Amino acid sequence: MPKSIIRPPATIAISSSLRDARVRRGLGLRRLAHKIGVYPATLSAWELGTKVAPETAVAWILGSLQVESTEYERVMALAPHAGDANLVDHSDPQLGHLLWTYEQLASRVVEWAPLCIPDLLQTRAYAERVLDKAVVPDDRRDMELLNRRVRQQALSDGNRRYVFLIGDQALHSLEDLDTQQIEHLRAAAQSPHVTIRIVPSAEAALRSVGAFTLFEDRSEPIAVVLRHHHCNAYLTDRKLLSRYHDTAKSLLRRAFDESGTADALRTPALLRGSQ
Repeated sequence: MPKSIIRPPATIAISSSLRDARVRRGLGLRRLAHKIGVYPATLSAWELGTKVAPETAVAWILGSLQVESTEYERVMALAPHAGDANLVDHSDPQLGHLLWTYEQLASRVVEWAPLCIPDLLQTRAYAERVLDKAVVPDDRRDMELLNRRVRQQALSDGNRRYVFLIGDQALHSLEDLDTQQIEHLRAAAQSPHVTIRIVPSAEAALRSVGAFTLFEDRSEPIAVVLRHHHCNAYLTDRKLLSRYHDTAKSLLRRAFDESGTADALRTPALLRGSQ
């Protein structure tokens, strides 16, 4: 079986931007390829991110598609980093875009959430409380809620497996909420393509492991995202991927089994008393 293709984050961001800009203009791939003087297969590879488009080609395509100056500047700022294995993304429109793209490329998504219920498993009420505590501006707050809703829809389509490793501390905050979030977690755990495991925080080693999301294709890691209030860090360096892959396996070994997780979701308040 051939190895999974690891696409650098800036390459993914550029390729999706080129494709989206072409679609918005209503141009077919062959027509644009003819216009800029390249083979359709070459343009297709650039749009899929399987080949890195030269900076001059990116500029020529964006100019031909007459994109707005802000979009042109954003994409061209990424172009010099197209081959970089890692990327810190500060651009608000791309915070959900790259995340979404890697999810679509993955056959399995593993998320470690030590302190907070994962975005894909949050009810709207829980998500609003999280964003309110983070003092997120109203315009970005609305965008974040929309991103969650779109990604949650993809969660239910069954096209990939999801493994959510949730720290028991994330359940402590549920005591002052209604039962909606707990019921939502229980319902999600019944899905055949969703695995939820609660990880006890008794071991000191786990407290130093920050939240991350690992994307896999055919059991091989292809990307990791570290999410922050002001940016996302995307990693595709093979050594880092291997380390996060091993960490995810270690967390899964330390997690409660299916029965223990079901018990924790029935009585989350009891977890605090056991600490």
